[in-house]
Amino acid sequence: MPPSWTGSRRSACVRDVDALLAARGVQRALVVGWSYGAFVAAHWASHNPQRALGAVMVEGTQPYDWLDEAMEQRIRKQFRRFSLPMALLRPTGLTPRMTAEQMANCNIELGRIAREHELAPVLDDIAVPARYVVASGTSPGSRGDEQERIRAGLNAVTVRNTNIKISAKVASNHDAILKTEFPAVAETVREVATPGRANH
Repeated sequence: MPPSWTGSRRSACVRDVDALLAARGVQRALVVGWSYGAFVAAHWASHNPQRALGAVMVEGTQPYDWLDEAMEQRIRKQFRRFSLPMALLRPTGLTPRMTAEQMANCNIELGRIAREHELAPVLDDIAVPARYVVASGTSPGSRGDEQERIRAGLNAVTVRNTNIKISAKVASNHDAILKTEFPAVAETVREVATPGRANH
């Protein structure tokens, strides 16, 4: 994967948000994203302070240098192992319409764009209310406290930028958080959409 590919993909996703809002005639928006979508939400809010009402990032956009060569190979091995079950589940809609290799590349890309020097400046520039909903459980493929170490990187983010807060830390894991913790996500969206709500 060429280095420029991650930047162009990220930019394309942000442009997709602009295109969707334009098609619906929306001038200002509160953006919500999970996993990769959380990165898109953060980038869009960071680059559109006049149009963003706020952002909610669900279990994503956590600056941490977790990707190295060994981790990249582990990700590829893991998705190769899951390729048959994923292919069988794909028609049900329970897995993305992507090959195992594409999903591995997507996860590796997340590791690259989550690096501290890449992501921290984006988060530091967010000038609107932004809230995190983070999980506390581990996902298949993770080891030990890997995910908790990544999540811990948010503490420094909230210190540097007072527009950003962690609204909820829930018991679910990365994969199941939208299914099991949707009330917490919905409440966080309401918190951002209604200034002063968190103080009541």
